Amino acid sequence: MFSRRRFLFLLFLLLLCFLGLSYRVLNLSYFNQNYYRNFINDARATKTVKKAIRGKILDCNGSILAITTVKIDIGVDPYVIDEQKDQEKIVQLAVLLEKKPEDITIFFKRESHIRDGKERRARWRKMVTIDDEDCYRKIKDLHIKGIYGNTRSERVYPNNELASHIIGFVNREGVAISGIERFLDHFLCGEDGWIVSEKNGKREEIALFRKSVVEPHNGSDVSLTIELSVQTIAEQALRRAMEELGAKSGTVIVSVPNTGAILVLCNVPTFNCNGYAQSEVDSLRNRAITDTYEPGSVFKIVPFSMALQQRLISLDQCFDCSSETFPYGDRHYNLPHDHTFFGKLSAMDVLRKSSNRGLAQIGIILGAEQLYQAARAFGFGEKTGYGFDGEAAGFLPRPKLWDSLTITRLPMGHAISATPLQVHQAMGVIASGGYLLKPKVISRILGDQEEMTVATEPRIVRQVLVPDIAKKLGEVLHNPQSSSSSIAGIKLAYKTGTSQKLINGTYSREHHVASCSGFFPLENPQFLITVVLDDPTMPTGGTAYGIRAAYPAFAEIAQQLITFKDLR
Repeated sequence: MFSRRRFLFLLFLLLLCFLGLSYRVLNLSYFNQNYYRNFINDARATKTVKKAIRGKILDCNGSILAITTVKIDIGVDPYVIDEQKDQEKIVQLAVLLEKKPEDITIFFKRESHIRDGKERRARWRKMVTIDDEDCYRKIKDLHIKGIYGNTRSERVYPNNELASHIIGFVNREGVAISGIERFLDHFLCGEDGWIVSEKNGKREEIALFRKSVVEPHNGSDVSLTIELSVQTIAEQALRRAMEELGAKSGTVIVSVPNTGAILVLCNVPTFNCNGYAQSEVDSLRNRAITDTYEPGSVFKIVPFSMALQQRLISLDQCFDCSSETFPYGDRHYNLPHDHTFFGKLSAMDVLRKSSNRGLAQIGIILGAEQLYQAARAFGFGEKTGYGFDGEAAGFLPRPKLWDSLTITRLPMGHAISATPLQVHQAMGVIASGGYLLKPKVISRILGDQEEMTVATEPRIVRQVLVPDIAKKLGEVLHNPQSSSSSIAGIKLAYKTGTSQKLINGTYSREHHVASCSGFFPLENPQFLITVVLDDPTMPTGGTAYGIRAAYPAFAEIAQQLITFKDLR
């Protein structure tokens, strides 16, 4: 029997359902329509990044030092591919990959592994990596189900270890870590583009509904002052010297004196830019700008040239280098020892024969404050402005911190520390005609249309010497009486240095740093070379003086440059 009460209850339930549905419709279509509209759009929309191609790094002649290449990893999903059905296509695939069919089908074996206690199928097995995009297009045209590729960019350094401390490297995540790669990362990396469109249920793009396309802006190319052929000459000479002398490390710098343009900067130990992860951490350090040492006798050009410029001494002035003391003013100064006995020497011979006692007397005549200011003027105690991270400023104490011996030890290159690049820059003052130049390694930065966007000009930090004094110093450093003063008729001007290493607070008699810095041709300097060897030992015994250890490498590089550049 029909019950009125039951009817009203059912009617109430239907009304309640209707009201609930109505509220839901209003909630979706009116109250929260923006939220759900955005949710749906986000579910359908896709934003695909179009990676910019990193700019190339080139040497001064356009040779490639670093380049980004496209790599495509071709792989297979063993659980999708049908080997029987696509047998003919697999043969064609083998031809495209220059493989035998059996070398490909071994990747079709289905495998699984245990992870987190669960068995998981191996759904991707890389077969080969190619860099031919046209080949990849042909592979896709085969339409083999389960065969697909992943495209990635890879930074490649064609010369491996050559100039590695200048170039630096980019890690596998695309982050610039060191060298030019990091210093000019803003220019090299470019700007990524993107595509905003919609996708279907299979997560495939619906090109018809593309909303925006922003093309990537590729990175700029960077041209360096480094010359690859000269870098090769220098690195080979440095390696030979180190192997012969068993040195712990070594540095060679070659530059153009009147511009400061660096043609070579190499350190050993070094590293392979393509295999940086397998290199020792110590080999990644750019010793030319991070490691400091007492420059020794190479520093003697500083007090000598400044005293000469201020007319406190003359080239023919006589100095008694046999005496252990030097009376000046109201004091008697104790003089350092010489490596051999010298009697009375002219100022010119004091520098040529590298008399510690003679230079100490010149330093005393110059005075503490002027000696300090001379060292500062030549760039000691401050960074060169080379620009890369990690550059050391060296150590140059102010006169108020000097002890009683500093005035006689500083002129011979003790009580001071400098990087190889600082020593190189100081010798460049003589070679350039009296100017301290900022070292330059960047020649220009080019846009993707090969238009010059940035050009770096030579930068004069300050004038240190008048040209006439710089010319006289060059003539003194030439020393025509020495058999090593010329190569193939080209006059050299150089100064060697030998500094004892501080070990446990004491100067060692067995451990030295040998160096040689100079330039040529004397009349019109075109090349400035500095060689520094840490802890060399002579195979024939005896002290590894700069003239015995560092000069041969200097001369070898000079000889090859004279021939290579046809300076004769």
